[in-house]
This record gives sequence, C-alpha cells and structure tokens, in this order.
Amino acid sequence: MAMAHRLSPTGRGPWALRLRMQLLAAFTAIVVGSGCDSSVSPNPVVPAVNPPKFSPVLKTLLDENGQQYDADAQMLVTDFRSPGYHTRIVSGTTVHPTRESLIYALALLQRNAVGDTDRAVTITHKVISLQDTDSASKTYGVWPWLLEEPLAEMESPDLNWADFCGSQIVHMLMEHADKLPGELQDAMRKSLRHAVWAIRRRNVGPGYTNIAVLGGSVCVVAGELFGDAELLAYGRRRLQGVVRHVEKQGGFSEYNSPPYSKVIIGECERLLHLARDPASRKAAESLRRTCWQDIALSVHPATQQWAGPHSRSSRVRLQPSTVEFLSLRTGVAIKTHPTMTDDVRLSRYATVPPLPFPKELVSQFLESAGEPREIHREFARNKSGAATIVGTTWHSGQACLGSVNRSSCWTQRKPMIAYWKTADDPAVVFLARFLHDGNDFASMGIRTAQKGSRVLCLFESIPKRGDWHRTLDCPPDGVFQASDFRVRFELRGMGAAAKPLGEGRYELAAGGHRIVIHTVPGHFVDGDIVWEIGKDGRSLEGICYRGEQRSFDFSSNLGVTLCVGIELLPIDEAVADRSPRLTNLPAVGVGAMWEISGGEILRVRTSGE
Repeated sequence: MAMAHRLSPTGRGPWALRLRMQLLAAFTAIVVGSGCDSSVSPNPVVPAVNPPKFSPVLKTLLDENGQQYDADAQMLVTDFRSPGYHTRIVSGTTVHPTRESLIYALALLQRNAVGDTDRAVTITHKVISLQDTDSASKTYGVWPWLLEEPLAEMESPDLNWADFCGSQIVHMLMEHADKLPGELQDAMRKSLRHAVWAIRRRNVGPGYTNIAVLGGSVCVVAGELFGDAELLAYGRRRLQGVVRHVEKQGGFSEYNSPPYSKVIIGECERLLHLARDPASRKAAESLRRTCWQDIALSVHPATQQWAGPHSRSSRVRLQPSTVEFLSLRTGVAIKTHPTMTDDVRLSRYATVPPLPFPKELVSQFLESAGEPREIHREFARNKSGAATIVGTTWHSGQACLGSVNRSSCWTQRKPMIAYWKTADDPAVVFLARFLHDGNDFASMGIRTAQKGSRVLCLFESIPKRGDWHRTLDCPPDGVFQASDFRVRFELRGMGAAAKPLGEGRYELAAGGHRIVIHTVPGHFVDGDIVWEIGKDGRSLEGICYRGEQRSFDFSSNLGVTLCVGIELLPIDEAVADRSPRLTNLPAVGVGAMWEISGGEILRVRTSGE
C-alpha cells in the first residue's frame, strides 16, 4: 500500500553508496540465512530473522530482568518513571510492573532453561491475580500498571493494559501451553477472555493507531486459540479497518511516531508468527510495510535520528530500545545517542521473531544521505479527499527539519523538530514548545507552512483541551490558572548557544549549522509578547505572560498573535532578506506570510475558532 508522499530529486555520495551496500549485504544475509522473503505467506508461521531463543536481544532482556526479579513479590522490580498522567505514583518510586513482568515470563518460557518454567508460572499466576474480573466494573478485563497501585487508586486507569497484557498471555498460550500446568492454562484462558471482552467493549477506532492494531491482533490470535469464529472475525475487521483508514486518509492518524511504529510492527510480527487466518495476515503485512515505508522516509543517516514531525513521542532522541529494534530488523548498526543511556526498558518485542526490513524500501531508507530533498506526507483528508493534515520533512547530508501543518503543543507532540550533526554531538536537537508554568501545554496549537529548511509558524489557543494531557485534565469551564505562559524554541546538544542578531532576529547555533528565528511583534490576551534569550543560554523564549497567578479562558478564541519564521542554515549561509509579516484576516483568524528566497511565499493562518 503506497503512502501519500512526494519527493524532490536526490543525489547520492560515496558515503551513501557504502551504506547502501552495507544494508543490501545485511539484508541479503538475513533473507538467505532464514530462507524467507518478507511477503505474506499462507503458512501458519512466517519464518523469522532469528528464532527468539537465539536472539541476542532476548538474551539481554533475560539477563537484565533476571537481576530485577523479586522472588517475594513474584514480579519484576524497578524504579518507576512516571509520564505524569494515569498514575499518582511519582518517578523514582520502587515498583513492580505488570506488563513487563508478563514479558519476562514469556521470555523465560522461550529460553526454557532449568527453573525458567517454574518462575514463569509463578509470575503469570501473580499478574493474572491483579486483573479486574468484575464484569460490572468500568475497568473489567484491565490490569493496573503496578502492583503498588490497584486500578481503583490510579488517577485514571489505562484501559490499554487489557491489550498489552492480553498480547503476552495469548502468546504464551499459543506457543508454550505444553510447558504450563493445566490449572494455570485454565486461569490464563479465563483471563484472556476477560481481556478480549474489555478490548471489544472499548472498541477503539482505526485512528487510535497502535491500540487498534494491538487489540485487533490479540482478538485474531485469541479467536483461533479458542476456536471462536466470531471473535476472530472481529479482530480481522479491526485490522482491515485500519488498512482502509490508512488508504483513505493517506497515512496513520498518529503519524510518524517512533514508539507507536514499534508497537505496530512488533504486533504485526507477532500475529504473522502465531495466526493462520489469511485475511488477518494480509492486513498485518500491509500495515507492517506501511509502517516501514514511513520509517524509510524518516530515518536520517548522518544523525541516526528519526526525522519529524512526530505525532506521539515522549523523547526527542531515539531510545536505546528503539535503536535496538531498528538495527535488528534493518541489519544496519544504528548508534544510540550518548545522552540516551538511562533507558533500562529493553525492547518489549525481544520475544517476537523479527521479520526483515522490506527490501524494496532499501533505497528509500538511504535517500537522505544525498543532496537536499523534501518529502510531503498526507495524514488526514476531509470528505472531499483534500489533505487536511500534511507533514513536511526536509533532509540534507548533515541536517533534517520536519513540521506538520497543524498540531498542538501537548508534550507528546513534536510538531516542529530538527536535528543536525556536529563534530562534538552526533545529533543536536531543535524543537518548539509552549509552556504553562514551566510545563508543556496541550491547549496551545501551532500552524505551519514549510519549504525546504524554512518554516512559517503561527500559534493559536485550542478550546476543550487539557493542560499537561490532551484529555485527562481538561478544566470543565475551559479556564486555566497561570502565572507564566511562554513559547520556547530550544536547542539541545553540545556547544549549543543563543544570541540576538538584531531587527527581531535570533540565532541558536551549534557546530556548522544554526537556527535563525525571525520574530514578529505580537500579543497574548491583553499584553505584548516579549522576546528574550533563555537563562540556559541556548534557547529563545517569547514571554506571553509573567506575573501574579490569574485566570485565562481557553473556552473560546483567547486572542493570540504569535508568529515566527524559522530557518535551518549552514553557519555561513545568509539569512532570508525579509521577515514574516501578519496579514489582516478578520473572518478566519490570524494570518501570516513570509517571502523567502527565490520569491517563494509561505502562507499560514489560524482557524479563528
């Protein structure tokens, strides 16, 4: 299934050719060694790159988890990292996680060394006991994240845990039931029944990309396990619905997301390993390939980062587990950025036999090593078929810049982000944020227009949204209390520094590249926006409000005029002659235009809602 994207002409240098040959050789070795290709097979099991028991990733997971096993609690123990929602437990607390404990149990069954089965049985018994089995409960079929925090004590239970934990249980039952005592098998089957009932009751739509795929896959495999044709049909429809949604919209609704892409590919690989149903396998393979095509267009060889824009990502650089996941499947030894050393959560898909990177995408995977190019991808279309959400990604040999035409400043969104390589840092990062009392603010939106390495940005308030989270902390009246609102453009990395250039322009520089920010006089509610270099010396901040705590009503258009132009340039390249300017569009909100080099004009406007 082709993605909706357009590419400009590319060039290829000697470095690109060497890397291309490396990838082709690695891919050939993988395919020849496994005796398979990456097409959909009618056989029950698609041959894998490496059986799980021989996977070095699986060995690493088992070694690490073995040190984290708490025999008294019968679960893994670790230091918690809170995302800031769903849970009341703070980061750094010692906890026992449910999902990760089940993954460890599955890994033990796959290794099957002396004592492994006994420990796996103990863990599985324990975690199953934490599931909500009350059919009258709103969280029926769901697990808590942690032993320490039952569902009733969570700030907002995560219903996705029926899907995530259910996928581990169905995998154990399908592949390792012969190692498990009959009593535990019965308990696991009942638990899986509870989980799939929760999945079906919730019935997420195809726009909730990773959970739509995950829940559909669990139901397909469980349907085959139980001999339940109706459950199998439901799972098949879910997967086919995501395929149709992607075809209709042009891409995944939760687009170009490193963590979500990993879930989609991993769960499709799991289904292709376990399930027999031809139609479900076809849908899974289609989604797997679509996801890889996105990745092939996004990974930037020089920085070894995933170019933006990102719909969902809590980090700005690739986590070690994602690097590991990509390296194993592509055959290319991608390196983790040296600052990303605190991620102790190993790949959740070490227990899933990996399938090779589709070979027809090898050339696309390496395109960004050549001359500058620009990619446009459609992620949503209206009823008439016109694109409404479009991402633009620009690549050069040493840098990349991505943006999406409309998004929000929720902490998981990365609506505009750039990377480039320096002599001191494999990947410095530039990103745009909007902060409420120092935290990312989900009720502020951003509109962009990009051409090459230049982006025109307008910010706008968004009604009926939350604060730190998009939906979990929405004030009922739309009013937020604040003592500080600011937009922040920041550069993270070795040698990053900010300075004013005069005439409302500022520079964020590191190594051989710089971001030049053209500011436009603007206002926020009843005050002018003040621009200043951040206290860290490597950011530019537009102070929208700073003072005593007061109320701000986001239930309707707040009254924001906040516009900037962004250029990513080699350090010695001249900046654009002109800065952006606002245009008078009273019927549709705020508008702006920017005449960049060559007479090209970028235009953007807010919704005025």
